[in-house]
Amino acid sequence: MADPFRKSSGWPQLGLVFVMSVAMMVVDSRTTWLNAPRNVVSVVLSPIQYLASLPSSVSGYFTSALTAEPDVQIAYDNLRNEYFKLKSETLLLRALEEENSDLRALLGASERLREQVTLAELVDVRLDRDNHRISIGRGLRHEAYEGQAVIDDRGVIGQVTEVMPLSSVVVLITDPGHALPVQVERNGLRTVVYGTGSLDRLRVPFLNQNSDIKIGDRLISSGLGGRFPNGYPVAEVSDVEVIQDEKFIRVIATPIAKLDRSNHVLLLSREPVKHSEFGLPVQEVE
Repeated sequence: MADPFRKSSGWPQLGLVFVMSVAMMVVDSRTTWLNAPRNVVSVVLSPIQYLASLPSSVSGYFTSALTAEPDVQIAYDNLRNEYFKLKSETLLLRALEEENSDLRALLGASERLREQVTLAELVDVRLDRDNHRISIGRGLRHEAYEGQAVIDDRGVIGQVTEVMPLSSVVVLITDPGHALPVQVERNGLRTVVYGTGSLDRLRVPFLNQNSDIKIGDRLISSGLGGRFPNGYPVAEVSDVEVIQDEKFIRVIATPIAKLDRSNHVLLLSREPVKHSEFGLPVQEVE
């Protein structure tokens, strides 16, 4: 009696599968009979193929994400550096535009001058209660000299007091020890303005109560003393106070020049006057 539990060797089945496979390959290569069954089988097996490829897809996603993270960080750093670079260039461009505007204003002022002018840039500012001075980048090498008048595009700033080879010191008109001869533009009344140690205040002493001066009057350089040429704006009267039992009135004026905002100034200089051997000025004949 045959044993039903005895295992078969399997060679007949393997041979049958081999023969069927070869036959199907031959039929598929020579006919189109198997196209329809193959399409049906591919549709049925597509979910299984998707599930089989899912672990590989997930692994590839995480691998690409981990690989791309350093590239993203590098790109972010580059963009941030480029942003700050462009921002700094924008700030520099704005500063250059303001500087060009100031230079154009100075140039416009110099075109109205009869004196020779030299453009100078501020290199240092020293402002305290008893000392209002600035340093400029012009000195003996640039023919600067003591007592030379200094202006900006609005009015008188001060005068040169010290001259070095490459720089000079300018005392401002608001320095407590500075005095400047002026006159009222409206009526020609002559007086003197003194510094107070404040950038927005000048005092005008020694005017009696009958003096024709009022708020809003413009004070210009009178040319007396020979330091400042005649006709340059100096200050505008901001307060006139009459004090009873006092001989003089109290007059306060506000400087017209941009004493705390100018980055460039103009040095005024005139051609030296030629004198004869008798000390009289010589007029040149054209």
